[in-house]
Amino acid sequence: MAPRSSVELLPPTVLEALNARLIDQAFSDYVGLAAWLKEQGFEISKTAVWRHGSDLQAKMEKSMGKARERMEIAKALRGASDDEKSALMEATEMVAMDQLMDMFEAVSELDAAGRMSAVPKLVRAIADLNRSAIGSAKWKREFEAEIRKQAREEAAEELTQELKNDGISAELEASIKRILIGK
Repeated sequence: MAPRSSVELLPPTVLEALNARLIDQAFSDYVGLAAWLKEQGFEISKTAVWRHGSDLQAKMEKSMGKARERMEIAKALRGASDDEKSALMEATEMVAMDQLMDMFEAVSELDAAGRMSAVPKLVRAIADLNRSAIGSAKWKREFEAEIRKQAREEAAEELTQELKNDGISAELEASIKRILIGK
């Protein structure tokens, strides 16, 4: 396991202040930030501050990109059909499961205490995702069954309407509907 960076070893309040300064300064002036840290009593090189700033900036950009994607998906879903929403739910569940499995692999790099803390949370997240997937699958089956039922009812109505025009009896109409839609 790689050693922790000197920036990660800062007390949480100093790290939060450093992160705020990085953001306020648009991820620049690493020499000034290293000098500020020295004033706070921490000898950290401008290169270490730059590495931390670069990582923080990349994480923020990734998060912002994901937020923009979610907003675009939400906009697209406003006019989406139930089939499209169902497909999106399935795809989202698959992506989430892939990410959880990647996290499980990353846990192996943690120390024993970190693994003891992370594994139960990951197991819970996977269980929650599985319950969600089961619920989604059940909703999809019920939705598809309802669509099939509606299609049978419409077909039976069209057929009996055509046959009524040809003069079928009410009993024959009821028999056709019973056979086609179970009524």
